[in-house]
Amino acid sequence: MTDFHAGQGGSASSSAPGHRTAIARYRELADRAMTALGQEDVPEAAAVRQAYDRAVGLGVKLRERCAKPVSVGIVGEYSAGKSMLLGTLLGAPGLLPVSGSPTTGNVTVLRVEPAPPGEPTRVRAARIEYLTREELAETVGYIMDELVRTVRRAGGGRDVSALEDYNPVRDGWDVLNRWAETTLDWAAMENSRLLGITLELTRIRDALRLAGEFVLDGHTGLSLPVEPDMLRQALDIEDIRDLPRSFPRTAQGFPVSPRDPLTAQTLRVTFTLIRRVVCQVWVAQGDWAGPLPGDGSAAELCDLPGLGATAVRDEYLSVRELDEIDAIVIVLPSHRAERDDARQFYSLLERNRRGKGALSESILVAANCFDLLQPPDVPFAGVADLVASSRDLSSLHRMATTLNGRREDRVAFTSSLVAITTQGLPYETGGEEGEKITASLGAAGAQAERWKRIAADLVLTDPGHPYTTALGGFGRDGGVGGLRDMLDRHVRTYGVFLKHEAVVPVATDLLTALRALDRMLRPTLGGVPAGVRDTGSLTALFRVVEEETSHTVRSLVLLADPERLATDGTQVVPGGSAVLDLARAGATYDVFTWREWQQYRDRVGDDGRIGPPLGGGRAAGGRGFGVARRMPTEAEAGAPDTTERLFARFEPTCVRAVGEAREIYLEAVAAWAERRHRELTHVRERLRDPGTWESVGRLLAALDPEDGGQARGHNLLSLVSMDWLPDAAAGLLPVPVPASYEDRDRIAERFPLRTVQALPWNGGRHNIAGDAGARVVTHQMNIFRVRGDIVAAVGHHVRRHLLADAVRLGRELRVELQELREAVPAEESVRRLTRRGPHGNGRASTGGPVRDLLDEWDGKSGGNAR
Repeated sequence: MTDFHAGQGGSASSSAPGHRTAIARYRELADRAMTALGQEDVPEAAAVRQAYDRAVGLGVKLRERCAKPVSVGIVGEYSAGKSMLLGTLLGAPGLLPVSGSPTTGNVTVLRVEPAPPGEPTRVRAARIEYLTREELAETVGYIMDELVRTVRRAGGGRDVSALEDYNPVRDGWDVLNRWAETTLDWAAMENSRLLGITLELTRIRDALRLAGEFVLDGHTGLSLPVEPDMLRQALDIEDIRDLPRSFPRTAQGFPVSPRDPLTAQTLRVTFTLIRRVVCQVWVAQGDWAGPLPGDGSAAELCDLPGLGATAVRDEYLSVRELDEIDAIVIVLPSHRAERDDARQFYSLLERNRRGKGALSESILVAANCFDLLQPPDVPFAGVADLVASSRDLSSLHRMATTLNGRREDRVAFTSSLVAITTQGLPYETGGEEGEKITASLGAAGAQAERWKRIAADLVLTDPGHPYTTALGGFGRDGGVGGLRDMLDRHVRTYGVFLKHEAVVPVATDLLTALRALDRMLRPTLGGVPAGVRDTGSLTALFRVVEEETSHTVRSLVLLADPERLATDGTQVVPGGSAVLDLARAGATYDVFTWREWQQYRDRVGDDGRIGPPLGGGRAAGGRGFGVARRMPTEAEAGAPDTTERLFARFEPTCVRAVGEAREIYLEAVAAWAERRHRELTHVRERLRDPGTWESVGRLLAALDPEDGGQARGHNLLSLVSMDWLPDAAAGLLPVPVPASYEDRDRIAERFPLRTVQALPWNGGRHNIAGDAGARVVTHQMNIFRVRGDIVAAVGHHVRRHLLADAVRLGRELRVELQELREAVPAEESVRRLTRRGPHGNGRASTGGPVRDLLDEWDGKSGGNAR
């Protein structure tokens, strides 16, 4: 979700009361469902009991989702400084345990509230939430899958057949013990990754043996209070890369019980069974109390385990938590930004969230430990020159903008050490970490001063660039204020909307589970409307229509992501070209064929520098009479010597590139619709069968007697045919693209050669770098860089428009499909109608709590009233 996404109609505005109302309605559904399920008399048949348990689990999940605050996830590799940065944001760098070594961790949730007057920022209370047995089985299953994959990648002929479809939590640990002891060579330490994963499993094995009472059956895990001064034992454990030289035997010792006082030893024993640690944090008056969503409630801040320490369990905990997190801050270590850990987190995010385009646009990046980057001492004329002058800065810029969709305004340069120095924040001076902090403060402060001077120069040469502001903020307070502002804007704008987005699929799954359970508990129907002979067949047909419609809606994810959508309407294959790739390629060719580049090269001297505009008069070597003036050639007359004349080519190129990109995108949409139309042929044939359509017509007429079911019938047929989509899409996204004043302003803002960065002979240019800067910006190599910057700017403009187009079309198509979907008679509506009979208006009680709930819910405004 992006600012411009929200601008396409304002549907993401968290100030809209509709989102809060919908969440409250879904909370009511969860409560009613749990009550109805508790009143049902459920037989002991395995299939029915399984359906019942699924419905109960989804009811619990929906209730929790509706009640939970908006979540902000802080993710990144280990030792990126994210735990300390999170504490620094709240005014207390030492709020959470900090370690510089790779450690296994647990998810830490901070829920903040204002502290009483005079109280410092501190953890007021904490609790440990343990995994349920089902959740632990899922965790171990995830680790087992990775173990099998690792064995196969390693080769060597190891047999893993015994491990396939095997889960130690469910099936016992003997199989794993035998396999690990007889197959792996622990003494040789031949594959540390493989041994590390196996060691993780043995630690879970030992924890279950000694602390099995902490893992409960059912849908809710055990939750126990813990003293804040014991948090380190709940969050940090020894480096799991310290591998033993032999297979660890099952641990022996006395079992621990949740009925006993929770001690540090208990936390050590149960560490691998913990799901997350929830902390209630008092924030001192005047400090930042966390981002506030549009509804005024406080958001929770989640510190996720750092990757890079061979901890598959940590990875799985992150996957689970990311499914419920609304906003994301990826913390990059500035001095090693292009490690694979950030990409790994991005892959985890893609498993749980929207398509790549929308995902990357929703990410905020904190370039942390920025004080470790040396400021370049070569001349620079703007941010682009500054970034290009430093390999580390170039790598950081490249990775940050790759993750967040080229959004330079969503990058903050941060350092907890600079924040401590500039703001006098309290920190623990004792211990190894405290001594490191104390020893590093002076150097961090000096670096901040250097970057502050660079930011002051950029204010003169490149004042509009987001990095100019971000670097200035880093010099003032370590970038903490800028990161807080970014979080505030993001959560306030999208917070409740994102929460609503997360609630809807859970509510849909719950209703589906309730209907499935209801069919098992009460499979028979009452009477049938007059003229309807085979209600069971019609119900099956409508179920197929509903399933195909759900498939269509799920497929819209591809249409909303031009970075994955191929021109034939399918997902792009490796080595293929997506819609956005083709659009960028066209824009690149357009810019590269500008005649201006050759005109610049025609003015290159022997030293590689480009001369100033060709002036009138004869060449040096004699004054002559000085009357005649040389007439310019056609090429010279067209040479762009000012920013404004070159911009005259840039603006129409941007507009033209957007139009061409939209044409490519609409062709892909049409191909997608044609394929979906073919896939729905079997449904249309069944629906249009004369005998079937007669029964359908009678049923629809009974549902909508005012028009005899005609509107519902039309919508039903439209739902199983997508051939109307190409014309509708072309009407929604016309070509050529209408230009707006706002769009022209955005184009101007993205132009790489604004006046202050223009070539030196532009009269409006203020070159603070002197002759050295003039030599840089007038060299022919700089023209190649300028051309590349212009290509990137055009590409950015195209991408922004195309993503906005895709989001707009996807949103409008979802709305249209939802309206068409209302035509599908739900089974509950048919039952309700048949219980009334063809002529009666009364309503008989079913005697079934779940069925009564579904009937009532389907009749509510905003429910599934079909």
